Amino acid sequence: MCYSKEVQLTTGATILSFSIFYYIWFSIKYQAIQKKWLLPFLKNVIIAFALIGGHQIFEFLSIVTKNQIVYKTGLIFSISSMYFFLRSLEVILNRNLRSKIALWVIGAVAIHAFSVTMSFEQFGFFLNHNSAFIWASAWMLLFIYFHVCALKGRRLLKDDISKKAIITYILATMDISFILSAAYTLWGYSRFSLNVCTASPSVWCTFYVIQVFALPLFLSAVPKILEAPEEKTDQTLKETLLYFIISITILALLISTLPFFKCLTLKFVFP
Repeated sequence: MCYSKEVQLTTGATILSFSIFYYIWFSIKYQAIQKKWLLPFLKNVIIAFALIGGHQIFEFLSIVTKNQIVYKTGLIFSISSMYFFLRSLEVILNRNLRSKIALWVIGAVAIHAFSVTMSFEQFGFFLNHNSAFIWASAWMLLFIYFHVCALKGRRLLKDDISKKAIITYILATMDISFILSAAYTLWGYSRFSLNVCTASPSVWCTFYVIQVFALPLFLSAVPKILEAPEEKTDQTLKETLLYFIISITILALLISTLPFFKCLTLKFVFP
């Protein structure tokens, strides 16, 4: 089996290099298309991808250096990607989704992470995050909130092609790797008692390299299959609160399954 540090370095470098290439290539293509939202959308998506690639690089450096600051910086890089995914969604929906709330969540996670000692270790082709419950929960909260906003936002689009494009966008940017990593984690749990709590975040990040091969297909098609609304709309505070309540409820249901996998420990939650 490959060592984790080799896999993390390879996946991180792949994500970063392809992200840079896609930004240059599609920036040139989009400049010739009379749709002002394309370039801001591209910028936010690429930054999000680059941050996840950066997290992979920092996982590699964490293994090599065993340094807490390096490890925690990587965690913040990773969760920060969700802010830019939300920003990209705001662009294609032409709707204020209150994405700045994500910055408050990320800030709180950063304060917590740099206030405690966190444990991590190399395992197989990924990293075991032994005390990253707060970070992982916040990541999933923003991930779920993103999906709630996307599914609600697509209903505001006029044509069916654009509505389907939102689903394609979600798959091309996050959900393919999420589904595959979840399947692998459950398989690993059943076959060799993989720790679902500590392993799943790094498994997902490693599988994320798959998204860099799906992304260009969407970026090539998006000018033709999606029409961003001309009139900008705002998600009300009431709607935002409702969507966060829904997201927290879904997150709580997911967390409630962890005792079944016998991995939810006090040390994992309170490092």
